[in-house]
Amino acid sequence: MNENGSAPKLLSIEGINGVGKTYLTGLVVEQLTRDGEDPPVVLEEFSRRSTDTDLGRRLLGTLVQASGGERFLRAGYPGSETLLLLAVKTHDYESVLDLLAAGRTVIEGRSLHTTAVYQSLITHPDDDNAYSFATTLLRHAALYRPLPDRTVLLTDDVEAAVHRAEVRNAETFTAEQWVLHRRAAALFERLAADDPDRFLVLDRREHDTTALTAALLELLARPGPSPA
Repeated sequence: MNENGSAPKLLSIEGINGVGKTYLTGLVVEQLTRDGEDPPVVLEEFSRRSTDTDLGRRLLGTLVQASGGERFLRAGYPGSETLLLLAVKTHDYESVLDLLAAGRTVIEGRSLHTTAVYQSLITHPDDDNAYSFATTLLRHAALYRPLPDRTVLLTDDVEAAVHRAEVRNAETFTAEQWVLHRRAAALFERLAADDPDRFLVLDRREHDTTALTAALLELLARPGPSPA
């Protein structure tokens, strides 16, 4: 974590489909640009960035192809799929090391917590071991790259969020996928409760878009440590 309440240099935006992660990030970037300030670098979800020669994109493409485009990238090999997704997120971090070293702020559209949440639920679909598996995944992932300095968890009524995602993507989630979304929302909140110094939880049921944007701008603008 950054010391003395300093502004995070590596920030992630987490939450289930339809809570507004990309929308909120875009509003913040637009506001900072209008104000003449240097906006953060945004790493879009799961390496959807440069060209096909980008290692992260190639890794993700392998998963998409193997799963036949299934929403949660499930091809029937959850252990292998988890390791590939962790490799993608490690590559994401390595790809911005120079920017972080130069003092730039980087926002990950999704980071290690998304991988830990969904892969834990996929690996343990019918029991209560997903939480312990998720925390284990996060500990192991941190051996290869750090967790974000701060993680913003956007929450909302699950039904409202998922319906929003269905409309946006012109698709209908199956009953099993709805269950996965509900379990993911609960697991995200449990992980956030366990790590309050890292997580900032913003509930769309309690804050309008203006307030959400202001909260994220305030987090990004926190002053660094005072000089010695």
